[in-house]
Amino acid sequence: NIEYDPRWPGVMEIKFGDEWRAKFIAGDDLPAGVPVAYGYALVLMDEKGYVTRKKGDEGPWLTVEGPANPGEKAEALAKRIAKEQTGATAGTVFVTGYLECKATSHNPEFEAGAVTVRPFMVVVAKKISDVPAESGFERRRLPLNEYSTRLRRQYAAFDQHILAAIDRYVVMSRTGAG
Repeated sequence: NIEYDPRWPGVMEIKFGDEWRAKFIAGDDLPAGVPVAYGYALVLMDEKGYVTRKKGDEGPWLTVEGPANPGEKAEALAKRIAKEQTGATAGTVFVTGYLECKATSHNPEFEAGAVTVRPFMVVVAKKISDVPAESGFERRRLPLNEYSTRLRRQYAAFDQHILAAIDRYVVMSRTGAG
């Protein structure tokens, strides 16, 4: 008997180098028991979005993102990287979806087929301070329309998910829910 694990029919597969293949799953909850390997956080406050990059880098401004510490939960990861990269103190944090990532045979850290997640989160900041000097990052604040355009261009594979996350933030901020 051969066990068959179908690849996701009709779903765009995203490849991260030769080491991972992934699919995006929209939703508020992460699968239980699956480790968080990396995360993306849209840091927003007062109708502005924050982009970041390494100090001295002339490359594009990106969303807040980074690897998780071993055993770190998604919300803790979002709060930590938001603080490190933008100086944001998180208020509300919520997941808008995640990449379900499967390791390939070229992955040096995980066995082929091992599953991890890369959550997409929104961090609604309650306070923005200076970026910690030791973080090695710099930030830029943009109006939501520019923020959305920049991130959707930079992360073209996730443009609809970024737009949905920003829309959810706008609704929350206008209704007083976040």
